[in-house]
Amino acid sequence: MNRFFIILSTLLALFSSCSGKQQGDAPQAGEGFDITGAWVLISQTYPSGRVVETNLKEYSRCKIYGSDSSYYCVQLKIFGGDVFVSPHEEGRFSLHDTLYVENGRPTPFSVINDSTMTTAFMGIIETWRRSTTMTESRKEEIRNIFRYHQKKATAEEPLLGYVLSTGERKLQHTISIYHYLFIALLSVILVVIIYAIELAKRKRRAEANLAAIKEELNLRPAVITDAIKQVEDDFFQSDYYTALRIRIAEGSNMTDEDWHEMERQVNAISSGFTRKLRSLYDFSDVEYQVCLLIKLRIPHKDIAAITHRAPDSVSSIRSRLHKKILGPNGGAKEWDYFVLSL
Repeated sequence: MNRFFIILSTLLALFSSCSGKQQGDAPQAGEGFDITGAWVLISQTYPSGRVVETNLKEYSRCKIYGSDSSYYCVQLKIFGGDVFVSPHEEGRFSLHDTLYVENGRPTPFSVINDSTMTTAFMGIIETWRRSTTMTESRKEEIRNIFRYHQKKATAEEPLLGYVLSTGERKLQHTISIYHYLFIALLSVILVVIIYAIELAKRKRRAEANLAAIKEELNLRPAVITDAIKQVEDDFFQSDYYTALRIRIAEGSNMTDEDWHEMERQVNAISSGFTRKLRSLYDFSDVEYQVCLLIKLRIPHKDIAAITHRAPDSVSSIRSRLHKKILGPNGGAKEWDYFVLSL
């Protein structure tokens, strides 16, 4: 029976060979056709003439032919960006003109063109197309799956399939990482630009406010100046100020309520003091507290004690504020004069 099947297959192969040579446009296996590489099953033609197309999103067979006459056959299916592979068969193959032998099974074989061929098995003609997208790393991964499958098979552990993770997906993952890094970097640059623009706007507003304050001080009538001085003199004789100086001398800590009350008292004797000061700069809590105490004529050593800073630190704060707000020509004393004039 096997001998009859071989003879029949050989006759069919010879018939196919004659037909192909009459056409004269398709390279033949014996004429230098190279089968090595990956081939994907694209259709099956049944004896009735019915043609069934295959789809990788459903399932399709793939064969990888090596130059050492070995082949690996797997079933492939695409899930989103992943490729699921199920080992099917491996073995040896050979080509004899138009006769293809796979693991000792001869079958008619014909070449449609350099990228398409057909084989026949059990009366079904299978059309294969050479894969131009499968990389060497993916082919090697499939071979490794078979090697792993052989080891596991000896332990009688069933293996259904694997998800490939070759260079294409790694490259896609790398591209995604670079994409997110680019977006992150672009976002940082935009934030820096926006922040720089905002700083420039704040600086222009502060300069305009400072110019307005200086103009107001220069144009202030003498009668207004005398009235403000009288209000300040009365304040420095008040019970509140006396009690405040005693607390400071005793080294008492100031609560948030104490600082709020101090701010209220300062704005009472110098209307708009807080508003004018904060229009010039974004003061920290300590910087603002130092300014309040300067306005209340508290000695520098006591300012250092009440703010829990060293005297040199308080002096540095005053010098730094003068440089940032009024410019480099001046220092701590000049800053005190400015605060007292508000």
